[in-house]
Amino acid sequence: KHWEDVRGHWEDTGDTGGILGSTGRSLWHKGNPWSLTPSPDRPEPPQNLRVSGVTPTSLTLTWTPGFDGGLPQSFLVSARGPGAPPPPATLLAPGPALTLGGLRPATPYDVTVRGRNARGDSAPAVINVVTS
Repeated sequence: KHWEDVRGHWEDTGDTGGILGSTGRSLWHKGNPWSLTPSPDRPEPPQNLRVSGVTPTSLTLTWTPGFDGGLPQSFLVSARGPGAPPPPATLLAPGPALTLGGLRPATPYDVTVRGRNARGDSAPAVINVVTS
């Protein structure tokens, strides 16, 4: 039955093979075409992590979300500085910007941002910054 669909698109080249023209439809599957849907995965790391504002006690951060892994994602933001209590406080941000407050003036901080979805966390994006 499928050979009838193929025969009209076959060109004899005089060799043991031939050329088959595409009809734009599946010859082996009637009905809906098959499609591959990737399985959801953890998100990719945020990109372009930047400090867009600095005060003596706060940092405003922005970033570009990495691929979300096919699921809704949020972002985990943490800052570690001298004398910060272990483990460092972690905040959950719904989008690609956050202001961290309550920091010490003129203090260096390592700031980490990770994407998070139902499958897990991304690798971190890290930036080093000093409050003013």
